[in-house]
Amino acid sequence: MLPALLLSLLAGTTASPLPSRAPSLERSIAPRDLVAYTTDIQIHSSCNSTQTRMLQQGLKEAYEVASFARDYVRTNGANDTVFKTYFGTDSQAYPSVLGAWDALLSSNKQGVLLRCDDPDGNCVQPGWRGHWRGENGTSETVICDASYTDRLYNAAFCMGGFVLAETAPSLYWSVDLIHRLLHVPQVTYSAVNHYAANLGEVIELAEHNATLSPFDSDALQYFAAHVYALEVAGGGDRCIGAVGDHSHAAADASATTSAALACHTHSDGTKHCE
Repeated sequence: MLPALLLSLLAGTTASPLPSRAPSLERSIAPRDLVAYTTDIQIHSSCNSTQTRMLQQGLKEAYEVASFARDYVRTNGANDTVFKTYFGTDSQAYPSVLGAWDALLSSNKQGVLLRCDDPDGNCVQPGWRGHWRGENGTSETVICDASYTDRLYNAAFCMGGFVLAETAPSLYWSVDLIHRLLHVPQVTYSAVNHYAANLGEVIELAEHNATLSPFDSDALQYFAAHVYALEVAGGGDRCIGAVGDHSHAAADASATTSAALACHTHSDGTKHCE
């Protein structure tokens, strides 16, 4: 009797339907096309061989300065004196500044273009060394002829009496190209903008409205130039000058010096000289 009962139970067990398997996660993900990705900046055919070589060197040095600025922040943190000078003490400053540098260095630069012709006719204006094309070409930047005679490379950082508190760092190819890349919407998805117009306003912003400082183009440029001048160029305090002096006189002097070096237009057509 018992063996028959066991056989009956076993037969019932094997006859029970197996539970259905959960659908494979891989099968539930729809296939998609990945966009082309590059961190390289294209140089337009309108640039001759000399201009192309100069721009390539400038871009290489821009990435060097930006990489050093990012690594400096990673290493020294938000309590660093130089960091607080340009970005204040807001609790979100540290991740925001790191994010800005990472975006500049790592974002997709597909279609980002430097060109040497002047399709918008702006290079004839006094003081213009280049400009972002705005609605005429949102991923394009024109580098005017004057840049090739007026800009310096990183090897000359802090030479010739350069003082950061008195002269716009866009004197150097590296910082100028950082500035111009920050204008291109796809580089930071328009997160970085101009909230300060000169060094004096950068310092004021860090002290009184620091939530914007990590997203201010000038703050990022001045910070990068500051730490590069000290730690790489070895220029010391003499190369930096009285950066903390944000009097109206210092701000006006900074704006005047800058205006002669770098002008460009915003997407709304307004002119900005730095």
